[in-house]
Amino acid sequence: MVNGLSPRFNGRRLEAATAIVDEYEAIDVSAHPLFERLARNPVDLQALWILVANTNAGISPNFVRWLALAIARMPDYRVSSLLAKQLDDELGNGKPERIHRTLLERFVAGLEPWSPRDPAQRELEAGERLAARSSEVFDKGTAYEAVGGLMVAEIFAKKMDRCLGDQIRRQSLVPREALAWLELHEVLEVDHAADSYELAVLVPEQGPPLTAAWQGARTLWAAMWGFLDDVLAAVSAARPIGA
Repeated sequence: MVNGLSPRFNGRRLEAATAIVDEYEAIDVSAHPLFERLARNPVDLQALWILVANTNAGISPNFVRWLALAIARMPDYRVSSLLAKQLDDELGNGKPERIHRTLLERFVAGLEPWSPRDPAQRELEAGERLAARSSEVFDKGTAYEAVGGLMVAEIFAKKMDRCLGDQIRRQSLVPREALAWLELHEVLEVDHAADSYELAVLVPEQGPPLTAAWQGARTLWAAMWGFLDDVLAAVSAARPIGA
């Protein structure tokens, strides 16, 4: 396994897209050095600000557009239907105050008292790199590359949100009203990750769509694993609060 990635093959023929779900569900995101560091030390709210602020920078400005673009380009309306359900969730199911971008920005604001004071350490380069890498799948790739990317994105998000939630539950300083995004996502991402299997079943079992789905999955997972690497580097570089 390299960078949390170990795609499987059956001889020279790629396995069906359901194997994408099996492959990435088996990877333990909590074993990434970032989460291992957070778990073995006292709760580090500065590190959590870095993680959440960069997540916001990398995902929030782009995810609605990425989903909408995937829906518009997808020739199979069954796939589009599943993606549209996720898009509706992302946009708050008709309730603007529940739009996920709004809730995530509130989470970042709730962590603001523990953010780095040095402007250089408040740069959101990890999130910006995540957005650029993800764009290779969603803006430049084919419709089925986007589907493969979205399948693993939801699996990764479920696992990362669980790790983040474990850290937040170790403390009581962050205002409860700031945690609505996390509380929602810890439940919702389980449902979205389950959608990944339903999406996988709809991907043709051979030919360019299957190849594209695997390519999108590999590229997106590497981008997200690299995002955690970048966040760890930023956390390591940040001065402790009060230093």
